[in-house]
Amino acid sequence: MHRPRAIAMAIAAVGALLAAPAAANAATVTYEAENATITQGAVNSDHAGFTGTGFVNYDNVTGSAVQWSVSVAAAGGTSLGFRFANGTTTARPMTIAVDGTTVATPSFAGTGAWTTWVTTTVTATLAAGTHTVRATATTANGGPNVDSLIVGDSGGGGGAPSASELLSKLTSCSQISSGKYKTDSETSRTIPVCGLSDAVFWKADMDIDCDGQRTSQCNENTDCCFQADTAFHQSDGKPLNAATLPYVVVPSPSSTWDYRKFGIAGAGVVAVIYDNQVTYAVVGDTGPTDIIGEASYATASSLGINPDPSNGGTDSGVTYLFFKNSRVTPIESHANAVSAGEALARQFVNNH
Repeated sequence: MHRPRAIAMAIAAVGALLAAPAAANAATVTYEAENATITQGAVNSDHAGFTGTGFVNYDNVTGSAVQWSVSVAAAGGTSLGFRFANGTTTARPMTIAVDGTTVATPSFAGTGAWTTWVTTTVTATLAAGTHTVRATATTANGGPNVDSLIVGDSGGGGGAPSASELLSKLTSCSQISSGKYKTDSETSRTIPVCGLSDAVFWKADMDIDCDGQRTSQCNENTDCCFQADTAFHQSDGKPLNAATLPYVVVPSPSSTWDYRKFGIAGAGVVAVIYDNQVTYAVVGDTGPTDIIGEASYATASSLGINPDPSNGGTDSGVTYLFFKNSRVTPIESHANAVSAGEALARQFVNNH
């Protein structure tokens, strides 16, 4: 569902940005898949990039599964991040169940190669104590290769909020754009930009941005409209890597709305919410002046959305929440975006 895009323009320097607070960061614990309970699968180590001693290669059957026992220190929103690789072009959906109750069914879309690992995160509200987390394949293809489960403990109210917690604060819109945006070139203008004291958000679709560094997933052959540059660059001066870095595209400044005047800038922190999942990204590129709702290949993949630039994306159901005056340094550090995003999201929920 990729759309033609105007050439991304470099953005002039903006005012000094405030660093995200660190005091409220959630404690995270990584549980390796090879140490979990495996049903119809095997521990392998033949694809580089895994952590620990290996990863779980699911059998190609419905019902193959990995189950972890995890500990949560305090009740509250808990993030469950599944680090996986899917070297096929077909999604391998799995149900994620906590203590036997399904909380989400991410699609675990293709990542481009068995050595390309990404993380899909779902959230659940858990009581303090021990819980089982089970990832079960729902199709005859089995699951993807799963490396680990990363649990973001709520830590007594300091952890990452769930998707539902964030969405509960975004039920009404105070429009700050002078007009509305299209989701695609052929649609009408229906999407407003909404403002709060500390954030900006919109609810739209997701088109796939594959611009930036050439990779096996993003190049002239995979994307009709590929451009080898992004509006904002890595710390080494290179364009961003859409295949590995979750980033969001903002509309280029226009009479409709100018993001630079509302505390939004390159490397700003964004919570992207879809299907009971939250992924944290950065502002990484600019797009057309009349269209809204676009994010990188890696953003889509982390949310279980088909990331293929030629036919991927989703038509609706995506919320983009931008935290004003925030910045990730360096912009290419997704780990820093996650830690800053979790802290800012918790602060946002607590303040509204």
